Amino acid sequence: MCIGIVFVTGHLCRRLREKNAYYVDSGGVRSVLSTNKIDVSDWNAASTSLVNDLLSSGAIDKTNLSQPIKIKVGRITNRTSNSIDTDMLTKQVCMALNTSGKIEAESEDALTKEIALYEAKMSDRTLSVPKLTITGKITEDREANSDLKEVTYVFFLEVNYRGKSIWMGQKQITKQSEQSSFTF
Repeated sequence: MCIGIVFVTGHLCRRLREKNAYYVDSGGVRSVLSTNKIDVSDWNAASTSLVNDLLSSGAIDKTNLSQPIKIKVGRITNRTSNSIDTDMLTKQVCMALNTSGKIEAESEDALTKEIALYEAKMSDRTLSVPKLTITGKITEDREANSDLKEVTYVFFLEVNYRGKSIWMGQKQITKQSEQSSFTF
């Protein structure tokens, strides 16, 4: 990307031109990193860490339910200063848990649910209800001094069974950037 600086009626403006676009690995070392928002690498790191913690904890196995256990994603609360799509976290977590073979996430798609209910009714059976739920929260803590700006995003997840928490985990991701020496 090429940045040109232009003075317009006494104000400094940046003119950006896209030049020679290319692919990079999503969340890789060449991805754009920002302290102003949660980016792809943050979602990847949080979901991977939380799923690994959950699976290695043995909490799912301790329920003694036959696997795969049906799970329902509950509310994931956003307590950050940004509007974020919490599905970025929950979908990645559910995909990894489905792949583990221990859990199968219940679909949120209305058509999928309608078809499942129809098929169950036609074969004179009932649908099983989810035995586990996942809930969570995403928070942030921002700090700055004259040289650096820092943000820590904290991803909390909780798995519940029969009204009790059977596992809680968190992943903290901290990013820093240098403060601009120019102010307008």
